Amino acid sequence: MPGLLPRSRRLSLGAALLLGSVQLSSTAAHALPFDPLPSAFQSWLNSRNDWPYSEERRFEGLAECSDQTPAMSPYRMAIFTCIKGTVTLQRPGQPKQQCEIQRVSYFPSKQRVRLWTSNCR
Repeated sequence: MPGLLPRSRRLSLGAALLLGSVQLSSTAAHALPFDPLPSAFQSWLNSRNDWPYSEERRFEGLAECSDQTPAMSPYRMAIFTCIKGTVTLQRPGQPKQQCEIQRVSYFPSKQRVRLWTSNCR
């Protein structure tokens, strides 16, 4: 029949489609739970209440953010990072501290946030 690929080519095409769908599903499994925008990341962070030590965190002015693929990330995994902004931290029984953000990152594959700060007062 015209237009049909030989059987061996059809199997290769089928395998390629299967591999492509596996790759897409693993990427989708690690999608960001927020739009890749500083304001959306900030809102998502501020809606969380599961910080270590029952700490309260309030993020403001997040900026200079990047959505890095595993190939571009220094951690060899997808990451969303902002390197500007401030965070107010408060642990139970301690006074509030406001800190400059050096970096706040979300790792979709681990569903973890990492925060690096400086100049806390």
